[in-house]
Amino acid sequence: MEKLNTLNHSVAVGADIGGSHITTALIDLENRALIAGSYYRTHIDANGSAEDIIRNWAEVIRKSMAAATGTYKIGIAMPGPFDYEKGISFITGLHKYESLYGLNVKDLLAVALQIQPQHIKMANDASCFLRGELFGGAVKGELNVTGLTLGTGFGSAIAENGIVRDGSYFDLPFLEARAEDYFCSRWLVKRYHELSGRQVANVKEITLSSDIYTTTVFHEFGINLALFLSTLDKVPERVLLGGNIAQTYQLFNPGLQEGLNEKGLNISFVLSTLDENAALLGAVTI
Repeated sequence: MEKLNTLNHSVAVGADIGGSHITTALIDLENRALIAGSYYRTHIDANGSAEDIIRNWAEVIRKSMAAATGTYKIGIAMPGPFDYEKGISFITGLHKYESLYGLNVKDLLAVALQIQPQHIKMANDASCFLRGELFGGAVKGELNVTGLTLGTGFGSAIAENGIVRDGSYFDLPFLEARAEDYFCSRWLVKRYHELSGRQVANVKEITLSSDIYTTTVFHEFGINLALFLSTLDKVPERVLLGGNIAQTYQLFNPGLQEGLNEKGLNISFVLSTLDENAALLGAVTI
């Protein structure tokens, strides 16, 4: 495949870092579109050493960079807590990337990629997700939307008058712990085990079970999500859902609607149409 010449195109690498993977692609900034042949997704051991994590991230980013000559600008959608301007990780107690705590990830990546740190921009992954969907996805052109990503972790972002900011809902106190502990795949797997006695590896296995415990677990998940939304200082009117768990919306929606009705809330929900591509597109607009 012939490489794209960036002299005639405004191109950057978008990277989406999740709790168990990294996805990268070249983005044509003029057309806001992924460039064919530049998309890569790789599993990452989030509990590995800092050296291994940085090396593995750099290897995948380098593959996308190689799809076009002269590519050096990178936008990264990164989970928090994180000092995105300086590039320092403060992720701890979230079962991922503990080894990066206190390190300047931006500088380490720059060294690994042999580029200047100023060419790497970072932002909260949920904020990037919402930015991408506002630009060309399920909520294109809307001004006031709350975005929630439900997956390995619980991400949130808020758009007010078209301006996106990090919601940081993950750390809010909720029930017996914090929101992060209830709106992630770990909770679903743990709760299913508590009810059924069966140990499953992931949420997909729960959905394939199609038993009474599956129904109960997702109903509880929906009830909890409604309760959480009702506790927010400013209850959203419009919520965009993304992440792997959002794909099970039909399973947890009955409980969600029941919980909202109990609280007298009228919230409209919309599902992501860009999926992971939303974060990639949003990352390069940082």
